[in-house]
Parts: sequence; structure tokens; C-alpha cells
Amino acid sequence: MSKLRIASYYENRLGRNDGNPLYMFNAFKQIPGIQSDHLITLGTFDKWWKWDLHFEADWGEDALKGLLPYTPVPIPHPSVFWSSDTHLGYEWRLEKAKRTDFNFVCQKRAQEDFKREGVDSIWMPHAVEPQAYPFIPSVKKYDVCFIGHMNSENRIEALDTFFKAFPNFYYGQRLFEAAAEKYCQSKIVFNISIKDDINMRCFEAMSTKSLLLTNWLPTLGDLFEDGKHLVTYKTMDEAIDKAKYYIEHDSEREAIAQAGFDEVRAKHTFVHRARQVLDTCLPGWEKKEEETHAMLQAS
Repeated sequence: MSKLRIASYYENRLGRNDGNPLYMFNAFKQIPGIQSDHLITLGTFDKWWKWDLHFEADWGEDALKGLLPYTPVPIPHPSVFWSSDTHLGYEWRLEKAKRTDFNFVCQKRAQEDFKREGVDSIWMPHAVEPQAYPFIPSVKKYDVCFIGHMNSENRIEALDTFFKAFPNFYYGQRLFEAAAEKYCQSKIVFNISIKDDINMRCFEAMSTKSLLLTNWLPTLGDLFEDGKHLVTYKTMDEAIDKAKYYIEHDSEREAIAQAGFDEVRAKHTFVHRARQVLDTCLPGWEKKEEETHAMLQAS
């Protein structure tokens, strides 16, 4: 029985192998009836006809120009582009979206901006891979935690203020299970967006069953309920006051963390996102999944 074949395009020759491209490649592999293949766009046309869908999640190719023997080529069809960094490099992603058959965007603002430029897109926020960010039962060693980079002025100022208020903190750069372990060891995972983006940290922190304290964004309310799944703040004074409260109120904090965990695992994994892409771009694809399931049951 033939499978639907999905080609996922992203660069991994510089050593980095994380983020939406890798997660989606693996998510497609987890769906019965789907064959997921990874390709690097090097100008080879001869095999393109073999795939039912050509998928590309934003891997920041605009930042890699000149670092690799990379030759951009015409986008094959049917093509999908899931753009994440529109808040950092809008024009590059807009031009790519204009040449793509199906467009998804991580940030709702980008959907509105693309629309004004004549490009239709679907809002599909970031997600989490539970195998990469699992819940690890742990003693809460830290009051607050932030894992990430000091890559914007507002983040530097916010973290400086926040860590001074809570000396028992963890800060560092970690990936996958190593990051999940630190989240699980923390009462609160602190987050601040670079601009107005719902970043991956929101989903990863909640996937570890830790309380997420994040800056308020209007689009967050479309995904989660403040005070039920997570806690938001609008000023640093409010962030500090709420952190102090939830550090001291264990049962309330853990109830919100549990609700956030349940919500993100039920609706916001990369398999959920992969299925949304398939539903949109390949209507009726579920027949392949049903056929695969029936075959496995018969065997």
C-alpha cells in the first residue's frame, strides 16, 4: 500500500537541528499513512515529482546566506510555507509566501500583514514536541527559571529586574530534556517575548507541567485562559507581584500548571500542527491513515 509522501526542507549542515522544521519532520513521521522525508534545497529537481506535498517550516535561511554552498531554487508544487520569524525578518518571508501555494504563520499579526499584501495565510501557532520537552517529576529547587538568550533590550532589562527580585533563579541555555529538567525543577517559568510573538517557550514550559508566567498578548487569549492555563503580566511590577504570590501558594500554582499541561498536550503538539497542514492541503488524506490502521490490525 502506498503512503502519502511529505518532503520537508530545512538546513542542518551547521550543526543546529532543532526547531519547527525538525519537529514537523518528525511529527509527519508519527502519523500512520505518511512517509516523511528530509531534503536540503541544493538545486536537485529530479526527485521532486515523487512527493505529494513540499513542506517548509521557517528555518531562518535569510540568516544563513553566505555561510553555506546553498543555491535557492524555484519552489516545487504543491508547496507549503510555515513562517515563524516575521517579527524579525518580515520582507524575506513575505516574498517567499507570495511564491507558495499554502501559507501558515505562527503569529496572527503576520496573517493580517500578509493579507494587506494580497497573500492569504492561516494562523498556526508554535507548538511543542512532548518527547523533547517531557514532564520529569522533580523537587522544585528554583523559584523562577528562564532558559533562552539575551537577544533584545526589553528582555535584558526585564530579566535583570526579575532576577534581582528572586535570587533563587536558574538562567542558562538548554535544549530538549535538559531544558525540560530545569523547567520541572522550577516553581515558575518566566517568559517575555521579543516583540508581540507567542514564542515556543510558552508551549515548552507548559508541556513540563510548570507554571508559565508570560507577558500579556492579545492573541494568547485565543489559545489559553489567563489564570486557568497560565498567568500573564503587563508590567514588571505586576510580574513580580504575581510571582511572589504563586511561589507561596503551591496548590494554586500547581493547579494552573496541571491545567496548562493538559491543554497544551491535548491541542498544541506538533502532531496537531502536522494534521492541520494535511487537512488543509491534502483534503481526504485521512483515508491513507485509515488504510494503514486497517492493514496493521489485519496483520
